[in-house]
Amino acid sequence: MRYRAHEVETVANNLANVSTDGFKGDRIAMRSFGDMLMSRLESAPEPPLRMKTIPPRVGWMNLGGPIAESEYVDFSQGVPKTTGNPLDLYLRGPGFFVVDTPQGERYTRAGSFTLDPQGRIVNHSGYAVQDSTRQPIFITSPAPIIIRQNGEITQDGLPVGRLRIVEFPDMSSIEKEGSTLFRTVDPTSAPPFDAINSTIEQGVIEGSNVNAIDSLVQLISAQRAYEAAARAVDMFNQSLNRVSNELGRLPG
Repeated sequence: MRYRAHEVETVANNLANVSTDGFKGDRIAMRSFGDMLMSRLESAPEPPLRMKTIPPRVGWMNLGGPIAESEYVDFSQGVPKTTGNPLDLYLRGPGFFVVDTPQGERYTRAGSFTLDPQGRIVNHSGYAVQDSTRQPIFITSPAPIIIRQNGEITQDGLPVGRLRIVEFPDMSSIEKEGSTLFRTVDPTSAPPFDAINSTIEQGVIEGSNVNAIDSLVQLISAQRAYEAAARAVDMFNQSLNRVSNELGRLPG
């Protein structure tokens, strides 16, 4: 029941973000309960002194049923959505944009950017997007903005900057922070490196990688499994209650 409740919460959160640009769905890795060694509790023949701490064994009991072992992020590519906005950027590949926050560098796949009053390229939370020198990128001219596949930004043929795109040697080294941002789990883990397998497409954004239909089916299935387990527990409780009441009334 705990596993199913966790599954319902996870799938519900995925569904709530099905329209969030750059959102990556969560998944649950599950395993079965392990076998449990059963031992007798009643008195037994006196064992040798060296074995007094080892109770007589009966055998193994399989508990069955799944339990949630861990939760992980599905980093599969989201669906591209064409917008035509020159500051909407789609990352094709495993890369991440880098933004400056009060807590330090953070990473995001949500490439829907705008200009703040100072002319900086910022994300939807107002955090400045880094260039290849880890500085903010300023757009001061009204000329059309061209962003190439390698992240180079030009206006009227003149270079303005180059977006910093990074990749991680181990995707398990980052975790969600909220607002489509990621952070490193352990500061001592291998740092990100300049992207080599990622390209940028201008005028396109990456949608959520959550499939609404599949998630809705999974949610209904998890809810029904939870209800079935709850009914089974209730039936056991009723049986035990009946046994305890009727045995107490038996003569002698």
